[in-house]
Amino acid sequence: MITDLFVEMEREGFEEVVVFHDRNSGLKAIVAIHTTSNSTATGGTRMWKYPSFKDALGDVLSLARAMTFKCIGAGIDFGGGKAVIVGDPERDKTKELLKSYAEFIQSLGGKFVTGEDVGITNEDVRFMRRYCDYLTGVNYDPSPFTAYGVLHGMRACLKSACGDESFEGVHVAVQGAGKVGMELARLLIESGARVTVSDLSRERLEACRSLGAECVEPDEIYRVECDIFSPCALGGVIDDETARNLRCRIVAGSANNQLKSTSAGKILAERGVLYAPDFIINAGGLITVANEYIYKEIDETKLRREIEGIGERLAEVFRLAERLSDERGEVVSTHQAAIEWAMEKMRAKSEKKHVISGKYY
Repeated sequence: MITDLFVEMEREGFEEVVVFHDRNSGLKAIVAIHTTSNSTATGGTRMWKYPSFKDALGDVLSLARAMTFKCIGAGIDFGGGKAVIVGDPERDKTKELLKSYAEFIQSLGGKFVTGEDVGITNEDVRFMRRYCDYLTGVNYDPSPFTAYGVLHGMRACLKSACGDESFEGVHVAVQGAGKVGMELARLLIESGARVTVSDLSRERLEACRSLGAECVEPDEIYRVECDIFSPCALGGVIDDETARNLRCRIVAGSANNQLKSTSAGKILAERGVLYAPDFIINAGGLITVANEYIYKEIDETKLRREIEGIGERLAEVFRLAERLSDERGEVVSTHQAAIEWAMEKMRAKSEKKHVISGKYY
């Protein structure tokens, strides 16, 4: 629980937190900027019915910090940020609210570039683009590219854990059949995997069944015996107890902040369950929207090759976790290894930016 925002910002290295309220539209929004690169941070905007301001603040801070690591891991020259809008997207999202939010982001002067996330659609982003220059994901829906990256990340996981990256005969349990989860289920089935899906929406479950997936109730997905458990909904779904009881060899999904605690990652590692750090495996959408923002037009063949590099980065982190475990004489989780890997890249990038012609400034 965050009791002092300034203490939290200093402890976690946040640069700025901005709170905005518009009485007329009902907009209540928070933008958290963890780091900036070339004066700009990026991250999606999430709309969710948070029970309290503290819950919304905790979520946006956690997500913004993860975005810094995601940008570093993906080789994207942006800093990490995130935004949340407090409200029910089904009931509270109006054109007036979206316009007010777009104008709020415009007022930040390019310090924060944003796009879709949970509760905010590609159509919403296109509407807001009329009022704001600092939106991306307008012409390219990032969701299919996120799913494509997760698929290739799973291949790296299978290669590391099983010695074979083929999906033939592999059972994947997908938690969440939103835009990413649905597309991932389709890609997996086309690749020869057996897929079990859970979701709160009956309509989405029927769509998954039409693809050839099996379906279970949301609370049953944790008990499915499978090769890969794939969280593709909201974060924080793997706490210590869940980590002890998952019946899988690999955890690899598109959700942000899948681990509720670092101890959950350690438990998975001690059980021999390979965890694909979320900020690496789910970077396909980020790579897409960053390319759109920078280049306007995307060479999709080149983009897909760039996204396929997610598998190589995961393999590098897996090797680092093994090396650190040997050096330290204790199990180092892939989650911890990924953070150390990203921090080292951040340090190297910072040093490079401060060295000009062999002189430090």
